[in-house]
Amino acid sequence: MDGVKRTLESAGLTMDNLLSVQIFCSDVSLFEAFNVVYRTYFKGEFPARAFLGSGKLLFDAALRCRESLENRKRPLFRRRGVDCGFDL
Repeated sequence: MDGVKRTLESAGLTMDNLLSVQIFCSDVSLFEAFNVVYRTYFKGEFPARAFLGSGKLLFDAALRCRESLENRKRPLFRRRGVDCGFDL
């Protein structure tokens, strides 16, 4: 999630700009561990989320995350996707 946060910050955005998050996980037993970490990144309401079991992920990542966000600074480009793979 640090990678997601850094990517957003480099674009002048924050985690509050996230509208939805899809997590693809090669080992669904990581669900609870992921939730513990995930909750620490948000102060208010959580974005909509889907946690999906998957097969093997690229580069042997345990988790792959895809986000949709709203960029209020650029009204013509309100939604963007950010994709970050990471391990717990």
